[in-house]
Amino acid sequence: MSTIIDLGKLRFLYRGVYNPATNYEINDVVSYGGNSYVYISRIAGAGNAPSNTTYWSNMVDGLSDLGDYDNAVTYQKNDLVRVSGLIYRAKQTTVGNTPPNATYWALFLEGFKYKGAWDNSTAYKVNDVAMLNGINYIATANNTNQEPPNASYWTTFTPGFNYTGNWSNSTAYKLNDIALQNGVNYICVQAHTGQNPPNATYWNVFAAGFNLVGAYNNATAYEVNDVVTLSGCLYVCTADSTGNIPPNASYWTIFVEGFKEKGAYAAGTQYEFNDLVNLSGNTYRCKTRSTGNEPPDSTYWEIFVEGFKERGAYNAATAYKINDLVTLGGNVYRCTAASTGNEPPNATYWDLYIQALNQRGNWATTTVYKADDVVIHLGQTYRCQTNHTAGASFLTDFTGNNYWVRFASGQYYRGGYADATQYFKNDLVTTGSAPNLNLYMNINDHLSNGATPTAGTEVANWQLIISGQFTTSSTFLAQSFFYGAMN
Repeated sequence: MSTIIDLGKLRFLYRGVYNPATNYEINDVVSYGGNSYVYISRIAGAGNAPSNTTYWSNMVDGLSDLGDYDNAVTYQKNDLVRVSGLIYRAKQTTVGNTPPNATYWALFLEGFKYKGAWDNSTAYKVNDVAMLNGINYIATANNTNQEPPNASYWTTFTPGFNYTGNWSNSTAYKLNDIALQNGVNYICVQAHTGQNPPNATYWNVFAAGFNLVGAYNNATAYEVNDVVTLSGCLYVCTADSTGNIPPNASYWTIFVEGFKEKGAYAAGTQYEFNDLVNLSGNTYRCKTRSTGNEPPDSTYWEIFVEGFKERGAYNAATAYKINDLVTLGGNVYRCTAASTGNEPPNATYWDLYIQALNQRGNWATTTVYKADDVVIHLGQTYRCQTNHTAGASFLTDFTGNNYWVRFASGQYYRGGYADATQYFKNDLVTTGSAPNLNLYMNINDHLSNGATPTAGTEVANWQLIISGQFTTSSTFLAQSFFYGAMN
């Protein structure tokens, strides 16, 4: 008798997901409950579930995720289900046996299920997560209406905080509530109502802050961390205070330093710390509260910005203050000490600030001249060295009293030489008569003492420039030459 060999049965044939209506033969492979099973019976048949070991053998263990657990579903070995954030694996075929029943289920993956804000009507299961007052709690036992942080049912999962705004005497505060009082954020450490921060039994400082309450008022009761403004500065209260004006260090510390411009100093004004005033071109900062103590009194003031005040021409009747600027004799002087009637350049009261020149025109007798006045005399320019009143002789004032110094030299034609005449350096004179004219230049400031430039001591004072004989027309030409040389 011959043997019939089915070559198709020498290998496994995958038939897909198990179907009870399908007729299965030996070596057929199906998927069932996440596992792979092979048909082992020589008798083909249908309706025999892969869990029946008479017909099937487990070939490959696998897992099948079936979502949330359903009490009405029949689960097969290695089916995965979810209960309260946990994933369980079926150990055998089961129906109606809710995880974590250890006979039928094994914990496959621990997880959590977030249920949102805690609600007293919700039935919570193990590993459910609910939030209350900013804190996430995880259920450790199934419960309903067991408010966290009841340790019999809940444990803290992630800390958090619940910001409630400004503290209120009527609010029922719970653990980890945060309330604002006087610019400071406090965290509740024990449930309560009506316990004012910073009562340490119920509150801890969560985040220090400040309460800006505006301009300082002497009648206001200030509390710690209140911030006030006064004279451009910000002060923070360090101890409860009423009527203790900043910068009193027992109650206040400077928070932000600033300044307040108060304009020109007034003796009747009460000035506060860091007030700024102007006086004589300077800006002064108040160091200590003060009334009637004029800058630069160093007890109450210090220089903030040094400046100057232009007061015009010096006047002996004017009361000048430090850094006042006056003009005198073409110069500008700065007052270095308060002064009345002390004329520049008196070094006790004045410094030369800008040296300049004051053009006074031609020199004249009996005229009052000041230092740095500039005059013209006989074609030459002179600068005054010393305040004085001009005498009858410029030569005397020049050479005898040293009131003047030659500022710019020039040549000036004085005509024919004459005895007993004031001559100045570079003066030009002639001697003789046409057509015989000689031209001399003076080389020394002096009063002439001789009949001619060459007589006696005069010879040392003159230098012959041109000697010649000229016609009348030549004379005019010579004079033109002289003047041309001067110009």
